[in-house]
Amino acid sequence: MNAWHNPLVPIIYILNFLVLGSIITFAVLFHYNTKIILLSNFIIIISMTALFFKLLYWYSIKKPAKSSLGAVRVSDNLNNAKVYLLRLAFCIFTYVTPTYYIAQQPSLVMSNHVVSITLVIITIVAIIGMFIERYLFFIE
Repeated sequence: MNAWHNPLVPIIYILNFLVLGSIITFAVLFHYNTKIILLSNFIIIISMTALFFKLLYWYSIKKPAKSSLGAVRVSDNLNNAKVYLLRLAFCIFTYVTPTYYIAQQPSLVMSNHVVSITLVIITIVAIIGMFIERYLFFIE
């Protein structure tokens, strides 16, 4: 199955939008001293759900096609080390780092200014992760 025509693609687009939008919203609200526990729980749940669907998507495009008819590719872009490293970076940047920080944030002993700066850095890292994901999608 072509990676572009996989039925999981629209679901992953929506989940990635929700993850990144929630992280940005959380960072902005934290900057204005508005703490919403529901939003932090939502980010944790939606990030893990998006990670699950992304891993399921990668597994589904990894399977060989049912038909042996098709174009022969000299180099398989899905199996080289660069792609695996980019996939790992995407998962860590977009899903794991923000989720871990937001889950640990209530127990951190830091000033709100430092936490706010860290949330901005994590938001930038998540955006970089989304750019990596776009690159991965287009080379697949």
